[in-house]
This record gives sequence, structure tokens and C-alpha cells, in this order.
Amino acid sequence: MKQRIGLIALLLAGLASLPVAAQRMTNTEAQNKPAQTSHIGTGKVVAVYRDKLAIRISHEPIKTLNWPAMVMGFNVVKASVLDGVKVGDNVQFELGKPRKEDALWVIVKIERK
Repeated sequence: MKQRIGLIALLLAGLASLPVAAQRMTNTEAQNKPAQTSHIGTGKVVAVYRDKLAIRISHEPIKTLNWPAMVMGFNVVKASVLDGVKVGDNVQFELGKPRKEDALWVIVKIERK
């Protein structure tokens, strides 16, 4: 009888640890999955601040970032990104993080549509 109880306890202990092991595998898989390095957005230029290396865009949702449609200011990686872009232009832009330590998304490329 004691042997059966011991065997049942051992089996139950093994089953209880399965969800924890599965969660560890899921977390490891998420850590090993490469982070997306750029995102594409579309919108309309509201303002251009060339001297500040910035632009304001009324953009559509950016699903890969879970961002809703909104008006938002962005920094640009360099002044030449703004060449030929003016208020009222419909644009497609690429957000990136030029350096690994950058916390904010910046526009690395922008094209008039």
C-alpha cells in the first residue's frame, strides 16, 4: 500500500512539473526568436523639421508594432532622408534602430507615394 502511494505521489509530482517545463521552453523559444529590425508604415506628412532631423506624420496602423493610426513625430537618421519630402505628401517609411542600443524607432528611409 505504501509503495502504491509513493508511486502515485511520484507520478503526480512529475505531471505537476510539466506546465513549468513547457513554459520554460516557450520563454526560451521567444528569446531565441530574432527581433524584427525594421517596420514599414504609410501616412501623410504633417510637418517637416529638417534642422531638427524630424518629421511629423499622420500614419495608418503599423500592425507589426501594434500601433494604431495616429499623428506622430519621428526623428530621422540623417537629413538626406528628408530630401524631396514636403507637407501634404503621402509617404511610405521604414522605421529602424540604426544602433543596437537605440531605444526609439527612427525613420531610416522615406519615399513619396
